[in-house]
Amino acid sequence: MSDTVLGTGDVQGDPERLLALLPAHVRARDEQSGGVLRALLSVVAEELGVLERELAGLYDGWFVETCGEQPLGHLAELIGLTEALPHLGEGHDWRTVVANTVSYRRRKGTVPVLEQVAREVTGWQARVVEYFKLLATTAHVNHVRLDRPAVASLRRAGQLDHTGGPHRHAHRVPSPQDWERGALDPLMRTADVRGIVAGRGRYGISQLGLFLFSLRSHPMGDTDTLERWSQARPDGEGRWTFDALGRATPLFAAVPRVEETQEQVATESDLPVPLRPRRLHALLGAAHRGELHERQLPLSVRIGRDGPPLRPGQLRVWGLDPLAPGDGDQAWVDPVTGRLQVLRDCAPLTSAEVFVRYHYGALAEVGAGTYDRSEGFRRALEADGYGGEGIVRRIDIGPGAERTPAAGVVQAREALAGLPPGATVVIAIGDNVSRSGNLFLSVPKGARVVLVAASPPRREPDQGSPGRSAEAACVPEGLSPHLRGSLFVTGEQDSSLVLDGLVVEGDVTVRAGSLARLVLSQCTVTGRIARAADAPPGSGGTRRLELLRSVVRAVDWPEGVHDIAISDCVVDAGTARSAVTAPGARLTFRASTVRGALRVRALDAVNTIFDGLLHVEDRQEGGLSHCYVTTGSLTPRRFRCAPASQDYSPATPVYTSEEPGSPLYLALARTCPDEIREGGEGGSEMGVHHHLQRPLRLAAAGRHLAAYVPAELEAGIIWS
Repeated sequence: MSDTVLGTGDVQGDPERLLALLPAHVRARDEQSGGVLRALLSVVAEELGVLERELAGLYDGWFVETCGEQPLGHLAELIGLTEALPHLGEGHDWRTVVANTVSYRRRKGTVPVLEQVAREVTGWQARVVEYFKLLATTAHVNHVRLDRPAVASLRRAGQLDHTGGPHRHAHRVPSPQDWERGALDPLMRTADVRGIVAGRGRYGISQLGLFLFSLRSHPMGDTDTLERWSQARPDGEGRWTFDALGRATPLFAAVPRVEETQEQVATESDLPVPLRPRRLHALLGAAHRGELHERQLPLSVRIGRDGPPLRPGQLRVWGLDPLAPGDGDQAWVDPVTGRLQVLRDCAPLTSAEVFVRYHYGALAEVGAGTYDRSEGFRRALEADGYGGEGIVRRIDIGPGAERTPAAGVVQAREALAGLPPGATVVIAIGDNVSRSGNLFLSVPKGARVVLVAASPPRREPDQGSPGRSAEAACVPEGLSPHLRGSLFVTGEQDSSLVLDGLVVEGDVTVRAGSLARLVLSQCTVTGRIARAADAPPGSGGTRRLELLRSVVRAVDWPEGVHDIAISDCVVDAGTARSAVTAPGARLTFRASTVRGALRVRALDAVNTIFDGLLHVEDRQEGGLSHCYVTTGSLTPRRFRCAPASQDYSPATPVYTSEEPGSPLYLALARTCPDEIREGGEGGSEMGVHHHLQRPLRLAAAGRHLAAYVPAELEAGIIWS
């Protein structure tokens, strides 16, 4: 009888197994009668398959790791989680919260549990400070507390680095004190009677501070491959900047992966905070003594392409370490501003090539970066109408290629010559070095060119195989190549160009031709996205221009484009300049931040900040929803936009930083009016960081942490 048992999924709508259970003469008679019984059993088999799958699902539903969404809600209600968290994007997992709630409650009231719950609810790193332990009180003579001195010791200067506060210093980029805001401050304070929930007081007997860090640390370069190192930028004063664009930006250290269960309070090494000079000094000293491997250092410097990386003893911290006479090559590093000075025999060295490996911080994965861009690359191909068909050729530029655009353009021109209509060519740039000079691309008729910062896959698909698509032929991660020049594009009829992951220190200009589509995804362009001024009128136009998760200065298209779509982008021309000029185009904005004036034919926008005057010619078409609009703008219909009324002084956006090199570039500050900071769809913020849903994460943290705060204590959430 064992061979007649139907296993899970054996039938799946196929009646053969059911017919095999019947006698042979019944099956023969059914075949003679036209298969009526077979048709009946096929219906029975389908329903039986559904029943078997439901039974298998019931078994999976017993476990939180394997159950479906509906059983997951039942399990949450079973343990008392009546309010499910909304989908808050990357870094948050409601299933993990449900799975660990019982273990949380067994340890409720402890600091590690508060930090762990905050991490899993918000997806951000967290640190809890018990302020009653930081109160300067008169000590009893029979119970002297030597660990709580009422005065600061100047001999422990490292502690003074953490004395935070909401003040700002006169640096171009925020100092570490501003970022931490006292999360690691060990100094004692007198009591503060103001409440911490309202964000006013901190140091009190019944007060806890929950610090949330929304930044992420990303590595630039690895220790093994020189081509993945970034080329330092001379600043004209005998020094270099770690940033390829010459921007002042703080350096970060790598943040280790937090285990599911952590019994200790988070320390500085667990948090994505800027690298302090004294912390870097300590790390270099540990590596010099052999206590730390050189690969674990947050940065490295090498002079020339063939030279080895400088040893930890050759790296000096600016303002803390003196030069060692006669030590050959040395480098002074300032981690606060991201600058360094290279010296040879104690004399400044200004003529050599300098390559660096470091970590940088970012709030969101917008613009070019070394983060995983696979999802954005897929969106860019879909925006271009890419159907996943096989590519004709893939051209690899670097590593090992010359540091000029012409080194790969020659190969590109040869590959683009004679392409059949509908063909796709992928030009992959596989290094992080800077290339000087302009880049010229000409796309043949009906062809598609994908210029992407990516490395080849580990396993190369066969030529012409179904898996040989642009997505399968590229690994868009760990790379951010830099072009010191402009990109000029000429396209014939029904051609298209996709740019992904590039840093262009110049303009992206479309010349005379009929380039049908231009897509920029996860790129940083310091200049304009424009149509050439010398293009003759009527020489053809671009049907669609699309920007995805990119940072550009301006879009200037006087004529020749029909549709412009901008999603999750920053267009920063400054409030006194023109950000978008396309009087003949219909413009669509989704969750972006625009600083500067805008002039288009028609406008459709949602969750966008327009920090500049708008002039829309056709105001009967389109509309604005959940947007900030500058007073005096001429726009189509508005729905729940800010400011809601012009009768009083209108609210304006307040940014944490307006410096492009800052990790919190154009992020809305805590002091930003609520109608902007929480005025987007669903209660999220307006602007380019709408997808992070920071207000929703903070609200969720407040609701779920309330059950774990010790009795008679109150917790205040402090975020950066």
